[in-house]
Amino acid sequence: MGQYSFSRAERILRSKDFTLVRKEGERVASKNLVIFLKTNKLGIKRFGLGVSTKIGEAVKRNRIKRLLREFFRLNKEVFPLSTDVFISVKQGFNPAGYKEVEAEIKSVILGCNFGREVKP
Repeated sequence: MGQYSFSRAERILRSKDFTLVRKEGERVASKNLVIFLKTNKLGIKRFGLGVSTKIGEAVKRNRIKRLLREFFRLNKEVFPLSTDVFISVKQGFNPAGYKEVEAEIKSVILGCNFGREVKP
């Protein structure tokens, strides 16, 4: 697979996996997103989304999901290796475009210490 692919193996598909990431993962939040990060033993980064019907109609929800998947596909290096990433979208999120999504996620992820050594 290419560097910028998003294969089936990189997706969180099972309900059990979604639940584990939400319950046991580290939670970091921004104004519009809640990001859960949990280490896995698979050696790959996996990605899952939660976009409630409270966000809006199907067209809006699908656009948000496309933008979030695109961010993951292009920026896998931002996340630590062997990590499950679950993003839940808060009500009222209406991104103008990809750049807005990218800026918000990067500010949250780069601000947390998940999977990184803390230097004294």
